Amino acid sequence: MNTPAYSGIISNYVCTAACRHCMFGSAPDCGKEFISAEMAEETAAVLEKARTRSVHIGGGEPFMNFPALCTLIEALNRHGIGVDYIETNAFWAKDEEIIKERLLKLRYLGVDTVMVSVDPFHIEFVPLERPILLCRMLEKCGFDYFIWKDCYLRPLMKLDTTKTHTREELMQVLGKNYITDTAAEYGVGMNGRALAIAKDLFPAKPAEKWITRDPCSSLLDTCHCHFDLYGNAVPSGCPGISAETEDYLTENVPQDKYPVLSRLYQGGTAALYEYAKSKGFVPAAEGYPSKCAFCYAMRSYLVSSGNRSADLSPVCFYEQIDKIV
Repeated sequence: MNTPAYSGIISNYVCTAACRHCMFGSAPDCGKEFISAEMAEETAAVLEKARTRSVHIGGGEPFMNFPALCTLIEALNRHGIGVDYIETNAFWAKDEEIIKERLLKLRYLGVDTVMVSVDPFHIEFVPLERPILLCRMLEKCGFDYFIWKDCYLRPLMKLDTTKTHTREELMQVLGKNYITDTAAEYGVGMNGRALAIAKDLFPAKPAEKWITRDPCSSLLDTCHCHFDLYGNAVPSGCPGISAETEDYLTENVPQDKYPVLSRLYQGGTAALYEYAKSKGFVPAAEGYPSKCAFCYAMRSYLVSSGNRSADLSPVCFYEQIDKIV
């Protein structure tokens, strides 16, 4: 069984934000499901079996259900798996007493590091005063923390920190190209909701340009993959594709169970195209800005045409991304 490294757990897909760069397409109208106690235990047990030493926890927004977050950490503790950090957009950081209470609980559970999101994408949904207050309380409570990305603090401080800001307001401070500039600064993989950014960055090319038999060998890479609340593993950089965690870690991806993942892994986009075409897929005449965009179009077609397989999950991802591409 392969050992995950620098990997994380997706505690939920629902979020208070719908950021332009979100890899997982999280949003307020995603299903309000959180990892259950049973799934937390099951996932932790598999990760222990895979000799995993630590993970980070993200979402979605894990602080939307603090009891579920704590239950997950308790399961990890029972299996000797540490928490590198918890990701948050700080939407909940409105009251010092509530913040302190939650941080003390996390400290009791053995967590000592938090990643706080601050950037032009998040500020459309979360006022800057909240991550600033959370950082102050993290310092006060003796936590380590890091801001992702702290280079945006100074320019965003020019805006009213008590409110969210529109694209038009952000353009006045950051320039008309701030969306693509921020994506480049982030090193955003042009997948998930960032497929819409890719359309502004790259010219569309015919589907034939993106058809290759080169295997997508990184699909089963266990470096920075994620494990979600449904018991699935999600490859790094390939949201909307998944396999049951134990299957993924043992590279057990038979074609009858995982027709999309197995074809991409063995025969690249050419193999997936042959499969999607057999189900009725026709490439868009205008083409696609990237191989990932072409791959997504085929997978989205399979989901919407009633050909969804176990490896095309979660459904909420496709529902969200279809709105923007």
